[in-house]
Amino acid sequence: RNMWTFLELNTMTGQIWIVQWSMDNEKQFKYTLDDKVRISKTDANVSGRFSLHATENIFNFILLDNINGKCWQVQWSFDENARFVIPIL
Repeated sequence: RNMWTFLELNTMTGQIWIVQWSMDNEKQFKYTLDDKVRISKTDANVSGRFSLHATENIFNFILLDNINGKCWQVQWSFDENARFVIPIL
């Protein structure tokens, strides 16, 4: 539902970036939201392992590990201090 800002997900590792596009190149950017690799070195690299699911709040998503079922709340913001990824236990 957000017209200019999207989340980019590495579906093999769970890493997430905030991407904003614009017709004005000066207003385009890509910021790291979470660069933590959520798989161990012994896990196989599986495309599609992680997926993002929208919630009613455009700033919050659920990150799901489609193999082991672990979930995280993902909150993006333009304010770096308001961005987080926390486990849902």
